[in-house]
Amino acid sequence: MRLHQLRNATLIVEYSGKRFLIDPMFAGAGVNGIGAESIQIPDVSWPLHDLPISPKDIIKNIDAVIITHLHNDHFDKFAQNILAKDIKIFVQDIFDKNALEKEHFTNIEILSPEGTEFEGINLFKTACMHGIKTLVEHIFLANGMRWEAMGVIFRGVNEPTLYLAGDTIWYEGVKEALDKYKPDYIVLNAACTQTPQGEETNMGISDIKELLSYYPQGKLIASHLDCVGNATLSRADLRASEVKNYIYAPADGEIMLLE
Repeated sequence: MRLHQLRNATLIVEYSGKRFLIDPMFAGAGVNGIGAESIQIPDVSWPLHDLPISPKDIIKNIDAVIITHLHNDHFDKFAQNILAKDIKIFVQDIFDKNALEKEHFTNIEILSPEGTEFEGINLFKTACMHGIKTLVEHIFLANGMRWEAMGVIFRGVNEPTLYLAGDTIWYEGVKEALDKYKPDYIVLNAACTQTPQGEETNMGISDIKELLSYYPQGKLIASHLDCVGNATLSRADLRASEVKNYIYAPADGEIMLLE
């Protein structure tokens, strides 16, 4: 298995000979929005950096796309416009499927918690808590976004089990995924993104510590870093933190071989 960290939550996972593009956000630096709601970096246009390689190069030889949810920092209009309309896309539910069909995508499948087979690879939808629902959902809805998101498990012959936890905080659903699938590698969206009221919507240091305490055998990789305006945790923060020896934060463009 190879994992190519591109930018934010955009990854390429090469697994059992297939290439999966995860959460493509292809906007150039500063194009998608202003992070005026940010806790630490107000009035900063995001993405904070350009992609390390061009979108045209990213989409070469991609076998399938996985979109964990349709927030703009996980799937934007630039990705929408460049991807072939018949490319295989996996989504979390019928709502996201319908939204993509309205944009003329024709080959969409909903991932199942019971497992979805693709070219000999088993993909499992896992649950997310994209912040405490009662505290953050109304903020998402006011901005035209849904609260729902998913994680994904990859299982294949002669491959390690990979868990993309998705946009989630630490909660029982993550524990259940760890207990059920016993992943070898876990990719965490670990920017500690926050609402204007300071409610966390993905993992921060305290969540990572909880996960490490509960599941110390997992090899942790940090993603979703150094890109969006409402992030409060950076690579530099992680690399200087008390969890620095237990989680790896790859640079944008870095390729990791995971065995």
